[in-house]
Amino acid sequence: MRKKTLVAAALAAAVCWATGCDTPAERQTVSDTEVRDLTVREEIRIGRAEERLVKECMAAKGYPYWELPVPGADERKAGRYVTDDVAWARKYGYGRVFEERGEEIRRTDPTTVHINKLGPRERAAYNKALDGDHRNRMSTELPGGSGTVDAPRGGCANQARSTLYGDAEKWFAARKTVEGILPLYGRDLMEDSRLTKPVAQWARCMREAGRPFDDPGRLRQERGRATADMPSAEAHRFDRTLAVLDATCAGKTALARTMRALETSYRENVLKRYVKQRNTYRTMRLHALRQAEDVLS
Repeated sequence: MRKKTLVAAALAAAVCWATGCDTPAERQTVSDTEVRDLTVREEIRIGRAEERLVKECMAAKGYPYWELPVPGADERKAGRYVTDDVAWARKYGYGRVFEERGEEIRRTDPTTVHINKLGPRERAAYNKALDGDHRNRMSTELPGGSGTVDAPRGGCANQARSTLYGDAEKWFAARKTVEGILPLYGRDLMEDSRLTKPVAQWARCMREAGRPFDDPGRLRQERGRATADMPSAEAHRFDRTLAVLDATCAGKTALARTMRALETSYRENVLKRYVKQRNTYRTMRLHALRQAEDVLS
């Protein structure tokens, strides 16, 4: 179960995938009563508070727990299909540094090391204290009727979420709905005819720069094969050079702007089917933000 927790902490929620949500890093003024999406900084605050609460809960049960690092703003930009952020590309390439950091966390995370040293009975007790009772599970339907997803009730992880969001089970259902809509529009987005011209412009820009790729998806496939056997430092240099060119072409052409507008449109249209769940999601996150400020103060 700790492995799942690590994966969750290593990745930002993929609510917007192609270009990233247009969520500002900061807001100048925020109404206490406005139902809205969170800023990136606010999401990070909640993540830190959740880790703090889990640690406190485990300590109260007599177990050690080491807080996981919460992904920062730059890490949350990794994995996008298209980006025109040249400065980010110049610094991080395609986010390999974050992938390697995640692997390092999985190898050296003190909590995982501790769990692996326990005997079977002690390990089961620890995991139950942390993740809950796997024989008693909550479940919710995935968007579009594609199935259900479940998770254990109880444990310090859910206790932390209850403290932040007010109700761990209600939060589980709202989050799985709002953050699970990508399959309902992803294929339509990628096959939208309004991308044909911008992708061709991007491909022409790349070809003129000596990098003949038909589309960003093919570039990422070839990039993976090209760097698979490279030493880390060499792969980083390769990635940064290619990513800067990729982002430059996405910005010079209409690709990034068009993809961003289309994804926003598709996502908003799908979310119209889930107005109640979206309002719940937003309201509970704002409640979590207020709680997080108390936890971290």
